[in-house]
Amino acid sequence: MTNRRCKYCDSPNVIKFGTFQGVQRYWCKDCHRKFTELDTLPKMKTPINEIGSVLNMYYGGMPIDAIQAQLNLQYGKYLSEPAIYKWIVRFTKQAIVKAKDFKPKVGNVWLADETGLNVGNRNIWFWDIIDAKTRYLLASHISVTRTTEDAQILIEKAIRRAGKMPEVVITDKLSAYIEGIDLATGGRAAHIRSKPFTDENSTNIIERFHGTLKQRTRVIHHFRDLETARLLTDGWLIHYNFFKEHESLDNVSPVKHMKMEMPFADWNDIVRHSNLAETARFKFVKPIPMHKPRTKKQKMDAYYRANMRRSRAKKRSIQHTVTVMR
Repeated sequence: MTNRRCKYCDSPNVIKFGTFQGVQRYWCKDCHRKFTELDTLPKMKTPINEIGSVLNMYYGGMPIDAIQAQLNLQYGKYLSEPAIYKWIVRFTKQAIVKAKDFKPKVGNVWLADETGLNVGNRNIWFWDIIDAKTRYLLASHISVTRTTEDAQILIEKAIRRAGKMPEVVITDKLSAYIEGIDLATGGRAAHIRSKPFTDENSTNIIERFHGTLKQRTRVIHHFRDLETARLLTDGWLIHYNFFKEHESLDNVSPVKHMKMEMPFADWNDIVRHSNLAETARFKFVKPIPMHKPRTKKQKMDAYYRANMRRSRAKKRSIQHTVTVMR
């Protein structure tokens, strides 16, 4: 017995199971699967810290080809761009699932804004709303229009995330916010319409936030699929709130500044505790023939056909052996 635990079922009931290419392997007596001592996920060869570095670099604004070059330089490994992209999508989904129940402690004044971006020759709009006190990005929304419905969706997503209603929402002069905020809050939140970068209510916070959004632009603008853009926008939201350091918050992330318990420590932690459903083992079930013999005659015919197949296969094997010997 060893102190190591199974990578699949977390059971301590494991034993050494020989080596392969100098790497120690182990066998789990509970789930009957083998795994290595390397710090990797089951069925994967790349160490967890390298995958975590990929996610950090990507959401930090580095393009995939640059990440590929950095991995080659730092770890001496060549990984294809599709493989890197699959990691990003897979573990972004895992992060979204783990963070969905997190309720931040935010203030009562929220700032909303929208920015345009061309994705795949298509103009789309990014709607964002942040808490003025903690700089926590409450919600993001992607659309191809700037309507009242879009503004309402943004505010409602922020309310669900915060678990509370804002007292004040500050926006620009876009008319869609007027009715959208009233519909989402039932008229219980004051709406201040400011002119970006001039009014004292919004100048510093929104200006700094727009500078941060340049990183997201580099993450998103290569993708033509709107659904993928939405997924990666949600991933960037997690990176921004949980991991990105902010100078205005004493160089810590918004969540750390709240001094709340985080659902994960970093991208490495997300990768390490990702769902192993993809590696689950299923019991093999023998398929049932479409035309299963039913009568006695059909069963006898099937028996003779099986014997004929085995006989022909045996003759071919003998003929092959004789040919090789010659």
